Amino acid sequence: MVKICPQCHSENKDEAKSCIKCGYTFRDDVPYYHRVQLKSIRCPQCHNVITNLSYGFCPKCGFEFQKKEKNVTYNYLEVIPKSEHENSITFGYISSVFIPIIGLVYGIYNFTRKGDVEAKKAGINQIIMSVLFLVMDITYFYFLFNMGLFKF
Repeated sequence: MVKICPQCHSENKDEAKSCIKCGYTFRDDVPYYHRVQLKSIRCPQCHNVITNLSYGFCPKCGFEFQKKEKNVTYNYLEVIPKSEHENSITFGYISSVFIPIIGLVYGIYNFTRKGDVEAKKAGINQIIMSVLFLVMDITYFYFLFNMGLFKF
């Protein structure tokens, strides 16, 4: 295992007490590594977004992510960063179900985010969900009025 200095980001031996580059003193109670959880990757050849990383190749074009040539492993993974609009996506889905008018506003907001594919897809879904739930609510109240169960 290799220790990564939190100050200068250089690699040090696992048993090192301080960084060889900047002199930062390592504390024993803090772990010096962390796992990165990938949400999805983008194929460098066809730019397809892949969410199942167990394939090892792109299911659309067949590009292999890791190639071994003469004892050297080449890794071609391009990590897609997490969406900057996670909160608006979450609130958009919740409000699409419970308060469709506000869900529609969140859907339009998320749909208009440039450069964020995840927010754009969520915006389309939220707009569709909001319209469907709004129609259901209107239909529900229409039948309540006609049956005489709901009066003003």
